[in-house]
Amino acid sequence: MRRLIILGATLLVLAVACAGNANDDPPEVDAFRLPWAADEAWFFVGGPHCDSRADTCPSGAARYALDFAPRAPLTGFLCNTSENDEYWVTAAAAGVVRIADRSLVEVEHDDGIRTGYYHLRSASLTVTPGDLVEAGAPLGNPSCEHRRGGSVPGPHVHFYFCATDDPAATCLDDRAALLAADGRTLSGWRIQAAEQNYSGSLVRGDETRTATALSCAGANSVSDCAGVRNDITPSQEGR
Repeated sequence: MRRLIILGATLLVLAVACAGNANDDPPEVDAFRLPWAADEAWFFVGGPHCDSRADTCPSGAARYALDFAPRAPLTGFLCNTSENDEYWVTAAAAGVVRIADRSLVEVEHDDGIRTGYYHLRSASLTVTPGDLVEAGAPLGNPSCEHRRGGSVPGPHVHFYFCATDDPAATCLDDRAALLAADGRTLSGWRIQAAEQNYSGSLVRGDETRTATALSCAGANSVSDCAGVRNDITPSQEGR
């Protein structure tokens, strides 16, 4: 009986403690980093989007992806591979490579979530399925390659989140596996989707970066971009 009384009292204390914290926001864990070198500034050229080019997405389609480019605006002449060899798309967190096929890499992390990296130059891939990678490990160069043939307008990485129970499956081929990007964080930048497909922003502290196809850095944002900036650096020091 004494043990039951002590156990009951302990459970009551725990219940009170939990109730007291019920309205507290859980601590934010920034598990993922922006997928390039910490001291480089890239451009946020595509906000949360589905695969449709329309302003809205089909019913049930998640706005799962973000587009980042080492240079903007995206134009065809930038597709020359020799001009992009100096830029590397890197792993957003440690994990195991599940897919490394042509211009696509997917890495699965400890929580079961995958990050995807698309439009990489296939000849530049540094990993194969089963490889273990650390956060920041180089995966490949951004390019204009499309895994089903053809090309995209300019070199960039199509970055996304997804989850699947099949280690051999490619998330990008399964709409149900793709996870909405809105509300997630990368290097402390919180992803915020706007109303239209491909629109949105990244917010870190008092800084905001808005998705736009232009080149809107600090020096030219007022004159050329109406005050909007889309240049973004992973490191706090690079702000």
